[in-house]
This record gives sequence, structure tokens and C-alpha cells, in this order.
Amino acid sequence: MTDIDSLRPLMADGPRRIACPDEPAYLAAWQAHALPWADALLPMAVAAGRIADRLAWVFQAGYQAACRDAFPDVRSSGWIAYAASEDRKNDPPLPGVTLADGCLNGFKTWVAGARSLQQLAIKLGSGPDAHYLLIPRDTPGLTVLPGHTRRFLSEMSQGQAHFDRTPLAATTALDPRRIKHFGLVEPLYVYAAFCGFVLGSTDEPDLVACARDCLAAIAPALQSVGGTLDRAHLGQADTRAQDLLARLSDNRLQAAGNWLSDQRLISMYSGNVQRHVQGH
Repeated sequence: MTDIDSLRPLMADGPRRIACPDEPAYLAAWQAHALPWADALLPMAVAAGRIADRLAWVFQAGYQAACRDAFPDVRSSGWIAYAASEDRKNDPPLPGVTLADGCLNGFKTWVAGARSLQQLAIKLGSGPDAHYLLIPRDTPGLTVLPGHTRRFLSEMSQGQAHFDRTPLAATTALDPRRIKHFGLVEPLYVYAAFCGFVLGSTDEPDLVACARDCLAAIAPALQSVGGTLDRAHLGQADTRAQDLLARLSDNRLQAAGNWLSDQRLISMYSGNVQRHVQGH
């Protein structure tokens, strides 16, 4: 359920910010306070955002809801990641993932929460012939490499997945019907988590009102994805999320982590969301 009624308990009350200096600490807090909402993804994103003490965890809060929205048949008590990206930078590039003789080989080059994920969803192939597979982290031939620390969202491990004769028989085929909406639902769930972050961090009336107004637009926008898109509420959700970010200049809520670098998490989605608002 994504209607606003499902959010009222979390908007009025709910868990508050928890100090989580590293990924294992936030994962444990997420499992305790957000996972119980797994059957209602928008509340799950808000609950996960309420306990976040930095924007790296706000991203994971929204991202986990978005991945479950994209692949609704996935059931996991831990984190999942959706890996579609392949190497376009190195010379020569790392080989992408291919299927031969019943095995997967190659690389996916961006995996969120690489140290902590339990399951990995991947895109195999491209275009209308693409397939989507779910692979447990401990599958033979799959190595998840955490990678180097990055400046942006640096507390969250960001790495690669390497497949070396990983048996296709160990994977599960995923229904692809929702994945085409991932580029829209991801920002909406991240915005929702950001609103939760504000609600879990302060009782200042202007910020609380702005966060609640944003969530009131997000709920119907999300509910319309996959049908007749509610562009009016989608535009309002983006405008209010950006307004909320502007109100937090100079790290008004004293978030942990690198606020100066990480605040673009919210602004970076706006262009894509506005293209959907304009019908492009």
C-alpha cells in the first residue's frame, strides 16, 4: 500500500535517528526498524530514513524499497542490490556478464552495499531480450568485491560483482514487468527516505510540515506508477524534496558523514523526475 494513510503513524511518531557510523551498524538498525514494514514499501523507506544519521543511509533506505518494488517476488531479510552497469571506462573494458554452457561469466561494475548485501539482482543482456536473475551472495563462482572508498556516500560500500562460471541453475528468474519503472521509483523512495530522515531528526515545525507535504505528494505519485502517471503529484514531490534540501543548507540538522558532498543525493534525481513530469 502506498497511500498516505499508511504513513500517518510514521509521520506522527516513529523511530528516531540512530548513530550508525558504519554499514554493519546501519544494516542492524534497518533490520530492526525498517524490515518489519517490508510488506508496505513506502512506509519501509520512511521508517528506514527516520533512523538514518547520514545521507549514505538515506540512500540505502530508499534503494532497498526501490529494489523490492522493481522485483516484488524477491523476499529477503537482508539487503539486495540491482546490478545493471557494465564497464565502459577501462581500456580494454572489463567483460560484461554473458551466458555460455549454462554458466555466467563477467563483471557488473556498480553494486550498492557490496559488503553487506544478501542477494544480487542482475540484468543479463539488453533491450527486449534482456533477462533478470536473482543470485544469492554465496552462490559458487560469484565474488562481490567491495571496491575503493568513494567520496560520494563514502560510508556505503560500492563495488563490483565478478561471475566466474556461476551456474545458471543456481539463479532464479525474475519477473521483468516492474523493472522498467526503476528510474522513477528509485528517486521517489529516496525522497521518501529523506523526508523520514528529517522527521526522525527534528521537531522544527517548518521542516516537519515540509517533509509531510512532500510525502503527501510522493504517495499518490508512487501509486500511479505503472498506470496513468500522476504528473501533478510527481512534480510536487520533486519540488518539495528540493525545497526541503534547500532548508537544510549548512547542515542544519547536523547530519553525520560528509554532508557537503552527499547532499547532491537529493538534487541529482531532479532532472530525470522533471523529464517524467513533462512526459518525456
